[in-house]
Order: sequence, then C-alpha cells, then structure tokens
Amino acid sequence: MDLTHAIAPVAVLVAIVAVGPVAPPASGAPEMMGHYVFTETKAGHNYVTDWNVNPCGEGCIDIKAGNGISRAQLVDGRWVLDMFDNVRCADGVRVPYAANAHIMWDPNTLAGTDQQVYTQAACGQPAGYTETNPIQLRATPP
Repeated sequence: MDLTHAIAPVAVLVAIVAVGPVAPPASGAPEMMGHYVFTETKAGHNYVTDWNVNPCGEGCIDIKAGNGISRAQLVDGRWVLDMFDNVRCADGVRVPYAANAHIMWDPNTLAGTDQQVYTQAACGQPAGYTETNPIQLRATPP
C-alpha cells in the first residue's frame, strides 16, 4: 500500500475538523444590507431619508443617500457615521453642508442619535451651535 495515498485523506479530514463550522462575524452585530428608511425627529418634525446600505468588510457599511456615499464603522458595539450634513430649518429652508453630523445607532434596535455641530450660521443659530436628535432606521423590502 502506498502510504502517501493513505495519509492524504486523513490529513484533509483532520484539517476540516480542526477548522470547525464557519463562525458568525466577530462583531456579533446583525448584518446591515439593503434599503432602509432613516427618520430623524427634530423639533417635533420627522425628516425621512432613504438609505441604500452595502457591507464593505467586517464592521463596515457604505451608505448611499441621495447623491452621496458615506461609510459607517462598528465601534464599541454601535454603528458610527461621521459626515457633513445639511441643516433643515423649521420653516423648510435647507442649508447645504452647514453641519458636521455624528450619527450613532444600535445594530439591533436601529435606534440612535444624530448630533450636529453647525459649521456656519443656519436657521437662526450661530456657527458652533450643537443639537442632538433621535433617529430610527427601518429595513424595508426591496
């Protein structure tokens, strides 16, 4: 009997058993992918934006909203997204890229906050004004 032919199948079997079943992502967070509706509540008004979300690696998602794409990272068990953002005034005026937004949400409940720091005067508030509003994401069917 050729010893090489007898050992090779055993080595493959040992390698498969050693690796074991495929594990879930190291983060343990549910995967985000597909279409989501992002709702921010500000001064009693709901502002809704459609998000198209695609994974970009472990703990990473790319978010397409309107014409732009932003990247969120899973940090300490929460999704974190930092970006320039438009400011929406109560009278309906929208001031483009007038704030830095720091958006965080729980990967299980999809609830979180949007903290905006105005980079310029907008909606009667000076540059440097900070506000934090609740947000909610909801997955929608394709």
